[in-house]
Amino acid sequence: MTRRCALFLDSEGLAAWFWRGGWLERGPDYTPDEEGFGAFQAWLATQAGTHFTLLADCVEEGFQYESIPYVVGRDRAALLSRKLAQLFYGSPYVAGLSLGRERGGRRDERMLFLALTRPAQLEPWMERLRGADVVIVGITTTALLIGATLRSLRMQPRILAVCRTATGIRQTLFEDGRLRFSRLAVLPPNGPNWTESVLFEVQKTYQYLVAQRSLARNTTLPVVVLADAAEHAALRAACGDNELFSFALLDLGERERSLGLRKPSHASDATQLLAHLAARDAGAIQLAPSRDRYSYRWWLAQRATLAVGAVGLILSMLVALRTEIDTRALEQTSDEIRLDTQARQLRYERLLSTMPRLPASVESIQGIVRELDEIAMLGRGPGPALVRISRVLTRHPEIDLQRLEWSLPDHILADVARAGPAASADKAPLIGSVAVLTARLNASTPLSQRETVEAVNQILEDMRREGAVEASVLRLPFDYGSDRTLRSAGSDSSGTEVSLRVSFPADNRS
Repeated sequence: MTRRCALFLDSEGLAAWFWRGGWLERGPDYTPDEEGFGAFQAWLATQAGTHFTLLADCVEEGFQYESIPYVVGRDRAALLSRKLAQLFYGSPYVAGLSLGRERGGRRDERMLFLALTRPAQLEPWMERLRGADVVIVGITTTALLIGATLRSLRMQPRILAVCRTATGIRQTLFEDGRLRFSRLAVLPPNGPNWTESVLFEVQKTYQYLVAQRSLARNTTLPVVVLADAAEHAALRAACGDNELFSFALLDLGERERSLGLRKPSHASDATQLLAHLAARDAGAIQLAPSRDRYSYRWWLAQRATLAVGAVGLILSMLVALRTEIDTRALEQTSDEIRLDTQARQLRYERLLSTMPRLPASVESIQGIVRELDEIAMLGRGPGPALVRISRVLTRHPEIDLQRLEWSLPDHILADVARAGPAASADKAPLIGSVAVLTARLNASTPLSQRETVEAVNQILEDMRREGAVEASVLRLPFDYGSDRTLRSAGSDSSGTEVSLRVSFPADNRS
């Protein structure tokens, strides 16, 4: 767990407060001299890796209220840097607090510029912190943290919050919940009790605000005093309401408990509560130079990387767990299927054992079944083709059919063999057929060679009309070629035989 420490700095020196989950433990104190600086440096050598937040409670503070043109991005950063350098020249401990935009005109942005105007008071301590192996979270002030003590309370638009610290009486003006001004009144060591000084210091602050025109004259200013319940009676006696002030008292112990401090101080000193807030969360407004917070930003980047890695690891583990669960479920299903298959195989074997033996082996029967399936896949046989051929022969009575051979093409037989018995019956209509006819031409008068060729062509043309996709002559009773001369008459062609080849499409519908 990261060790956190708040360093409370005032004019008397520096005090350390260690923070552990809401518990505060007082650390060593150091005086602002060479002996104190040396002791602080030696103590830092034993605090490697500790996160330090410097909480300053100094009189030397500057607050400047201005309106600036509303810009964003790098232009805004450059404008704020130039303004801070003009207002607080020589101090690196500066910051700008946005108070919102104006409602009229150009709607400029209202800004409160604040700084610790005496950097020499911080530098000796910061030099030791920079040289040590520690993490500087940031630099804040009690004025910036007072607002957190009033959070979640319903307050008026303008209030003056008063509390006591180890240095003196801290007075902070808030407008619409935003810091507007703060003042520290140092109490003398042997002076009157702080409860008797509250009214006097509030009056001085009121006069200053009226002089600065931050407050209209004769305006009633609500004042909230943060003190231990045991001192409320003394405060009521010392601070009575009048036409300028209306006082309200808050229990410091109750505020400490509501803000997570597990061990209240039981005193009106708010230093412990402010140190708790500083160690827990330094706040968004930082007075520390950017170079001093480099180690803290690097630590934040490491934490973010570790968080992303942890989330990725958790997601990977969840995915792996889901995959493992799915794998086990699949293995269980596979085991159940395997057991079911074994049980079915056993039942099948028992059933086979009760049946009479077949006259042939199972392999032979399976081969016969495959052959039958192939035959069944050859379609509807030669019937449709023979019907078409018969129609043609009917229209040509001079043809005397001698022989007819019907077959399937070789490529169709190969396709059937490849398809196997698993081929579906709807593939059968895709199979074509081939018929080879041998016929004799019987004519009443002898036919010449030319008349024979014309008669054969007429037969082939009729075959095509009947749906043949191919009709050709295989053999004629005489030599027929382009280099031969056909004789017109005088040649007896009666009783001649011709051979024809006819192919029908796969759709053998007659």
